[in-house]
This record gives sequence, structure tokens and C-alpha cells, in this order.
Amino acid sequence: MELTQEMLLSLAGVVTAIGGAWLTVRKISKDAQAQKKEHAEDILKTAREELAAKELALNARLNAMDTRIDSLESSVDKDLQHLRETYNGEIRNLGQKIEDLRSELRNQHTQMVSLLTKMIENSKE
Repeated sequence: MELTQEMLLSLAGVVTAIGGAWLTVRKISKDAQAQKKEHAEDILKTAREELAAKELALNARLNAMDTRIDSLESSVDKDLQHLRETYNGEIRNLGQKIEDLRSELRNQHTQMVSLLTKMIENSKE
């Protein structure tokens, strides 16, 4: 079996076509892998950006809550101070009233003793 020039050219054409097809398939495969990798990187980038945005929003919310807590603590401290002052004032008033009542009781006791003494003296006469 002798190979003729036409057969060799045909064989060379077939080999070239197969080689070209093989190279095309490899290139398509590499391009597909590169696209998958690029797509995955885009997804990761988007996820990182969204995560950073959420983190900023949460930090802002935490700062707002810290400010609110500080404000509430200050308000509660002021209210407690006011209540202490009010209760201390009321205790002083009650203490003064008790002292006034004791003094009045002493005066009434003295007056009663004086009255009884006069009654006793009048009854002796």
C-alpha cells in the first residue's frame, strides 16, 4: 500500500483538523474555567461589599444604642438624685413635725401637771 500525495495531503488535513479541534476544545475549556473563576471572584467581591455595608450599619446602630444607653443612664441618675433629695427633704420635714409634736406633748403635759396641781391646791382649801 503506497501512500500517494493526495492521501498524504488528506491525512495531513485530517490531522490538522483534529489538532485544531483539540486546541479549540482546550481553549474553550480554559476560557470556561477562567469565566467560572472570574464569576466566583465577582460573587466573593459582592459578598465582601455587602458584608462591609452590613457591618457599617450594625456599627452605626451600636453607636446609636450606646448613645441612647448613656442618655438613659444620665436620666436615671438625675431622677434618682431628685428622688433622694425629695425623700431627704420629706424625712427632715417629718423629723421636724415629730419634734414639734414632742414639744407640744411636753407643753400639754406641763399644763396638765400645772392644772392638776391647782386643782389639788383648790381642793385643800
